[in-house]
Amino acid sequence: MKMKSKILFMLLAMILVFISGCAEDKKQIVLNQSGNISSYEFEVFLNEWNNKVPANTTTYYLLKDKTTVQVVNLEINCSKLMIYPPDSLGGGSAENPIQNFVLLAEPANETLAEPANETTALTRTLEELSHRNVTSDLNYTLTQEISQNMKVLNLTFEEPVTGFIAYTIEVPGTQNFVFMKPDSVFFRVILPQGYVTGNRIFGIARPMPSNESFDEKERQNLIWISSKMGERDEAVQVKYFSQSAPLLFLAAIIALLIGVGLVLFYYSRSKKELESVKGIFELEREYERKQKRRK
Repeated sequence: MKMKSKILFMLLAMILVFISGCAEDKKQIVLNQSGNISSYEFEVFLNEWNNKVPANTTTYYLLKDKTTVQVVNLEINCSKLMIYPPDSLGGGSAENPIQNFVLLAEPANETLAEPANETTALTRTLEELSHRNVTSDLNYTLTQEISQNMKVLNLTFEEPVTGFIAYTIEVPGTQNFVFMKPDSVFFRVILPQGYVTGNRIFGIARPMPSNESFDEKERQNLIWISSKMGERDEAVQVKYFSQSAPLLFLAAIIALLIGVGLVLFYYSRSKKELESVKGIFELEREYERKQKRRK
């Protein structure tokens, strides 16, 4: 009986430890303040490769301060959105994994227009949502848990929604943005104005984007298509640099070469002067030897 009691006690202790561990790994996050809509760009991204229909898209807007990134998700019929906070990859804050949360969405089964073409109706709905100045009042829960040894936030809605989900994350203040591949058809990185990528000396994007372009604000846009990425491409890295960096680097190289040339020139000139002085000394010594012989 004592042995059975010990076994039962150990089983109960293991169950309690497991339950407490799950409770610690999963917790609910409450966002107290509504976000600022005007701080974001809400663009209805159309699939240029498929009749220009709206598609699930995640866009990362890198800001010039290099410490914050604005993330805007265009979601169609979304019931759950997985967010990888930056502290999963070496940045951000555990207390405030996301900030300035903005929700501009409607239940997926509702439309704001009723044309015969369903794609046109969806596009018009998204266009209307992108111009709203009041956040949507929809029920959702935000929980944090550990999945595959990584921290992940689960944004779950009571019913599927269509629209925009935006938030801001903090990142290390470097020109090296790393993020987990989102569960979207497309995902984009918009570099700050005056910064670019694509130079193997100064920085490139890995894996290589499917498309690169510049928008009307002269910002470089990088686009990836999830279906064209490899199975091992779970993380994306974008190293970017100032557009003037290559020119400054070239100027520094030219200045260095000029400096080296001047040093070599003065060295050669000094060497010739020393050789001429040495020649004079040798002539004087030869003259002195001849004078001694005459005596």
